Amino acid sequence: MRDFATYKFEDFLAEDAFINYCRGLVPGDIEKWEDWFATNPDNKEIADEARIFILHLFQESKSLPDKLIDAEWNRLSNNLELYNETAPPSGKFKSRIKVWHYAATIAILISLLGVIFSYSVFKQHAVITMNEIVVPKGQIRNILLPDGTLVFLNADTRLSYSDNFGKKNREVSLDGEAYFVVTYNSDIPFIVHTCENKIEVLGTAFNVKAYPDGNIHQTSLERGKIMISDLHEESYYLNPNQTYLLIRDINSSKVFRTEKVEDHFSWTEGKIILRNHRFIDIAKDLERSHNVIFDIQNKHIINSRYTGEFTREDDIGKILKIISLTSHFKFEVARDTVIIK
Repeated sequence: MRDFATYKFEDFLAEDAFINYCRGLVPGDIEKWEDWFATNPDNKEIADEARIFILHLFQESKSLPDKLIDAEWNRLSNNLELYNETAPPSGKFKSRIKVWHYAATIAILISLLGVIFSYSVFKQHAVITMNEIVVPKGQIRNILLPDGTLVFLNADTRLSYSDNFGKKNREVSLDGEAYFVVTYNSDIPFIVHTCENKIEVLGTAFNVKAYPDGNIHQTSLERGKIMISDLHEESYYLNPNQTYLLIRDINSSKVFRTEKVEDHFSWTEGKIILRNHRFIDIAKDLERSHNVIFDIQNKHIINSRYTGEFTREDDIGKILKIISLTSHFKFEVARDTVIIK
């Protein structure tokens, strides 16, 4: 790998191998760049900024008017002095223009994202300010933490972190489901607290599903390495393509290999993938994704299992009609209530 110590922000954006690494497309590029991040702290901050920008760039799919995009592109390029009017642009410069044209779109979109709610917790001798992001049922959001970590939050999820996050600690509390792309920092580990587990990482990508009312809690690792501790101080180490599974009602946990680890965070792309799921668990997920309430009167259907693929855009009636073909039940949708007969 070449020496990227002199690279500027826009240079990283024009580097194909770096874009592949950010998007997780080419295993060889991912491995090389993770090694570079671990051993090149001098220019890592700029590379981190570029990486987060690229992640936003390729996650957003909304369209905006060309005039608005062009105006934002002109503002960005003038601020960063990317123009060179006296010489024709090279191939690499054209690549930068293309990336920054999309970047203009994202810069506008980011400014239109949802509201982050904050609150203050007052104690007798000190004031601790907390930031809390609440995602209601039927929605998905993504946020950028102060350290550059990108977090996708699933429906009915709550994430909180202190005001000094990224300075002395990088700890968050999660109730729900989230997919993390953690910025590497060997000095300050990134820690996720759930009601059952503590998950510690340096720089990696992983999915955590830990709803307080859910019997199944699981963490699936896409890349990197993480350590999970439970309430009994038992520790588990996860390697890529492994999943930690906790069954709460019988207090049983294990780590196993996941053939399709991408299934565990496919929800970030609006997919609903079921792999031998119990109907009771499917109902819980659909309550969150479609903002409905299930009234399961047919108790025989609770433990029936189903495999299939849907999207969040699919109507709740359509999803249940397909599932009922193999599980044999009748249903009725009355406003926001789904009655299973």
